[in-house]
Amino acid sequence: MNLKVNKESVRACEKICSSTQEQSIELDYVLPDYYPEIFRIIKCCAEPEITACAVNGDRVNYELTVCLRVVYCSEGSTSPEAVEQKLVYSRTVNLDRPAEQASVYITAFPDHINCRAVNRRRIDVRGAVTVNICVMGETVTEAVCEAFGENIQLRKKCCMCPAQVIKAQKRTVVSDDFTLSETAPPIGTILRASAEIVSADKKIIAGKAAAKGELKISAVYTSHGEDSEDPVTSMQFSLPFSQLVELEGLDDDFLCFINSSVISCTLTPRSEGDGNSRQLECEVLLLIDCYAVKMAEYELACDEYSTSYASSHTAVQVRCEKAPAPLDSSFSVRGICENKDSPISSVYDVWCSSSGLRLSVSEGKLIAAGNVTLTVMGQTESGDFVICETDVPVEEEISPDMRDISPDADIRVTFPVTSCTYTLTADNTAEVKAEIAVRGWLTDHILTEAITDISVDETVPREQSGDYALRLYFAESGEELWNVAKRYGASMLRIIEENELDGDVVKEAKMLLIPVA
Repeated sequence: MNLKVNKESVRACEKICSSTQEQSIELDYVLPDYYPEIFRIIKCCAEPEITACAVNGDRVNYELTVCLRVVYCSEGSTSPEAVEQKLVYSRTVNLDRPAEQASVYITAFPDHINCRAVNRRRIDVRGAVTVNICVMGETVTEAVCEAFGENIQLRKKCCMCPAQVIKAQKRTVVSDDFTLSETAPPIGTILRASAEIVSADKKIIAGKAAAKGELKISAVYTSHGEDSEDPVTSMQFSLPFSQLVELEGLDDDFLCFINSSVISCTLTPRSEGDGNSRQLECEVLLLIDCYAVKMAEYELACDEYSTSYASSHTAVQVRCEKAPAPLDSSFSVRGICENKDSPISSVYDVWCSSSGLRLSVSEGKLIAAGNVTLTVMGQTESGDFVICETDVPVEEEISPDMRDISPDADIRVTFPVTSCTYTLTADNTAEVKAEIAVRGWLTDHILTEAITDISVDETVPREQSGDYALRLYFAESGEELWNVAKRYGASMLRIIEENELDGDVVKEAKMLLIPVA
């Protein structure tokens, strides 16, 4: 057999795993001797972080670190105390098959958390963290693009597909030391620490991706031993970051996407010689997610026949991925935080948690849905320290110019909180407004039928009805010449030449000459 075929490798992302795991949280904790006794527990917070992740064959191993912070007041004091413990869990996800060129996306958020004082020096914490795991691999389909010999005829369609994909994820620590201003009181206990990416940029430098931007670090702390009517102090400072990620083979022909997100923020007070802590050591763990793709146009065979012999083929549905589309949008949420026992008179800090948000496709549109938690830390009219929060349901359409998105489009986004402000109302409740960004990219696709194999049976010649070189055929307007040529076992190019046509679709009804010999 003299039939020869050439094939193209069509690459596409494939979802290998999409699962959810739950990690129970249990802590029996005794206060160190230097901490005052518990009189009232104000708040217990759980901050889950994915601090490590690796793919090993058909398994994904990851490390979940849960930072538990319990804020309480001692008897006769309005100044809060805080204790912190980190719990580390190693978990495994079993995959149905080994993942080639895998990208792993894992997010974690607290499901519920309960804390009670067993006695004045012992606390019992119970709760759970939900972990969402998504593993994306690469699938390659060898599709026929050319065929020679045996008078084989091919019908082709043009598709834009990724010719080369480069993916990389990097966890990196950004750190610096900060000194308090002369007017700021020394640091006693850190009540809260957070980092937000307020600006981000990217550059391609000599085959490497450079992620750079600025972090806004927020800290709320108490000052022990200070004679102050306001025992809680809040501060903010900026921390620039710049990281290089190796992307082997990257050049200017690639579309490159970089999305940086904060995993954790740790602030550690450092004492000077006089015993007062006026320095902060800041460490921020970042995840830098890089995706680069080079697009190419392929001509894939979708139908065939031979003008000489009987032929057959095997065809499959091929996922042809479109060029990734950047996502850079934002929306705002509002909510009311109130303390039922006593109105809020002053606010130390306000923040928003967006870990409960997800971006999905509904009726061809991008919808951000879930819950965000708005939290206020302040003081009541009676002088008590309080932390109040409210959950706000969210359902926002993102990027309304995007339409007809596939339900299983690959979406990679984060929801950084870019600002959070408050207004104290006349009835001493806090009206909180948060601006939430949507950053990342979306890769949609089309499904097209492509031939993966062709066979020609030389023992079965194509039947010709009659001993003549031409046939007459009346073609309707809009009829495709491929279908006519295949029906009569003729060459479509010869039909176009014989009838002096300028395309492969009949523009007006007419009689055609069909060369059949």
